[in-house]
Amino acid sequence: MEEAVSIPERLRKIFYPEHVAVFGVSDAPTNLARVIVENCRNYGFKGIVYPVGRSGGHLDGQPIFRDVAEIGTVPDLAVLLIPAETIVEALDACGRKGIRHAIIETGGFSEFGSERIKLEREILDLASKWNMTIMGPNCIGVINMEIGLTLPFVPLDQSDTRAGKVSMISQSGGIIHDILRRSALENLPLNKLASIGNKLMLDENDVIEFLIADPGTHLIGCYLENISDGRRLMSLAASTDKPIVVVKSNRNQSSHEIARFHTSALAGDDVIADAALRQGGIHRARTTAEMVNWFKVFTLPPMRGPRVIAMARSGGQCVLLADAAHRHGLELVRLSDRLRDRWRQKVRAGVIQPTNPVDLGDVFDIEFYIELIELALEESGVDGVIFYHDFGDAPDVPPTRMLIERTKTFTARYDKPVALCMIPDKENWFAMKETAEFPIFPDAETAAQALAVSLNHYRHRSRRGGDAQTRLAVKELTTPRQQPSGSTGKRPLDTPEVLGVRETYDLLLSYGVPIPEYALVKTRKEAIEAARRIGYPVALKVASPFLLHKTESKGVQLNLTNDHALTKALKEMQADEYLVQKMIAIGCEIIIGGKRDPEFGPVILFGLGGIFAEVFKDTAIRVAPIDQAVAAEMVEETRAAIILRGYRGAPPADLNTFLSCMTSISRLLVDHPEIITLDVNPLIVLSDGQGCAAVDIRIERLP
Repeated sequence: MEEAVSIPERLRKIFYPEHVAVFGVSDAPTNLARVIVENCRNYGFKGIVYPVGRSGGHLDGQPIFRDVAEIGTVPDLAVLLIPAETIVEALDACGRKGIRHAIIETGGFSEFGSERIKLEREILDLASKWNMTIMGPNCIGVINMEIGLTLPFVPLDQSDTRAGKVSMISQSGGIIHDILRRSALENLPLNKLASIGNKLMLDENDVIEFLIADPGTHLIGCYLENISDGRRLMSLAASTDKPIVVVKSNRNQSSHEIARFHTSALAGDDVIADAALRQGGIHRARTTAEMVNWFKVFTLPPMRGPRVIAMARSGGQCVLLADAAHRHGLELVRLSDRLRDRWRQKVRAGVIQPTNPVDLGDVFDIEFYIELIELALEESGVDGVIFYHDFGDAPDVPPTRMLIERTKTFTARYDKPVALCMIPDKENWFAMKETAEFPIFPDAETAAQALAVSLNHYRHRSRRGGDAQTRLAVKELTTPRQQPSGSTGKRPLDTPEVLGVRETYDLLLSYGVPIPEYALVKTRKEAIEAARRIGYPVALKVASPFLLHKTESKGVQLNLTNDHALTKALKEMQADEYLVQKMIAIGCEIIIGGKRDPEFGPVILFGLGGIFAEVFKDTAIRVAPIDQAVAAEMVEETRAAIILRGYRGAPPADLNTFLSCMTSISRLLVDHPEIITLDVNPLIVLSDGQGCAAVDIRIERLP
């Protein structure tokens, strides 16, 4: 039996092979597999490529092997671009040859139709038989600029073969091509790229784990249409200081009936993805253009605080800079006396005030701009600079090149970022971007947004407690499930889809969540006896767990103060079973929701409850479990924080008890993977020291 090898070690052979066999090659001009061979040659691949094709022949003087068995050595990697129905046979031949790594670029598998799933299972069986690691299918392979390995079957422009610091993972081969072009336009060399396709065996997390350990990769980008294991992704992000930027598409794939549960309406799939990625310190971009823009800022020193000085030669650009800085949470600091005095020495008209953003007005002196940038970076109270350069005619070209080069020097010297914005003329567009390999931003908005992303990354990495909480949430995925004392555990298969009232309340009580005293009754006599035992005033509700909006359905009556009022309410409701419940004093109504997300597992939701839950949709979401510190962060993200702290003379709410309830419910969600949706709405939070109570609760679980 061959010794087990870790996924990162296996991926190393995929990214750093010495001998590569490419299947599907012919000498036909339109053959796609031959492009793989030519790409490797054009990019200067340092290893040996063996073309394999049933027709034989020659490719540029090199023999095409009819069978992999004819190759005199054992290739490290096989790349297959052959019809889907021949993949199994070819893989088996690779296994017999001793090849243990393969990339299947062929399409036509499960993405084509469910009938092809059987073929994918056969591939996995072969991989197990031969201890083989497989990337794909339905992909364009990998690129490693460090060694010239270039496996896509589309011709690529080899004008720039430098190895940069950015590596990219994508489910889509087309997006790989998009990123290659966008990065070239921005003079941003890449390091490694991986097209993972259907993710049959290797997914984004496997490649991310490899890239985190990869010395050549300083920054990781991902294009994903689905997330294979959201908790592992969060765990990997928490384990590294390398920024991870994700474009997550397929944003509206929810298929549940959102009217059944408040939580489903408030926490759609994309809302959860947003919250979970943010919780994990992963930066979610909306487009590939935005992603590349953020790649650029991560080549600069980090923003360690929000304080910036912005400069431009146009009053209009200064206004745009101020707006963009405010929009993205950056702080325009007051200019120091030294900066003001130096600025005054240069301005001529004397009609512009020395404020931040700095309006350079009628100063046409690039050397002075360079001086101001350095003076700003020298300030201890400045974390970064945005400089908008109004590019002039041809005489401005050499001084502007010097501006870019000196700015690059300053960012390294002072370890602070400068977001340099300019729009050169058409003739000099690429020349300016290629100067000194320094990022150029097109406008105030993209520059301010990029600096804010850099600041968010720095802050997240500085909050080690936040990282610990992420690891806590992720750890729960693999730890054995422990049933707490009093837990009802797994349910039998014949239990209803929605839990009954008693089972629901007992479950929450076992986790220490306060429940008002209650009784389930069927007759007037039982109701009156229960109300007297509990103590008036009481609430009367239809006990059916399937009734969601009880108020609108006339399934609840509140503040019943005596037997007569209770009897009248019973006659009006006409139900088979009733819930008699102790009335809770007036407090702040909150919703705590839970949901099992297919990508991130159990998540918890917080927001204003009662009738306002779906009106305001002002919520905070985290991957469960959470601790009280994270629960407090969730509260502060919503407008409910103002009410809970005490608004217009109202006493503050009992936050400690309430936060404890949130953490207990998050633990319940983790301990009970059969629960798919949970609503506590409302949970009434009373004044400080008086506690809280879960009034209405609904739980839906898998049978």
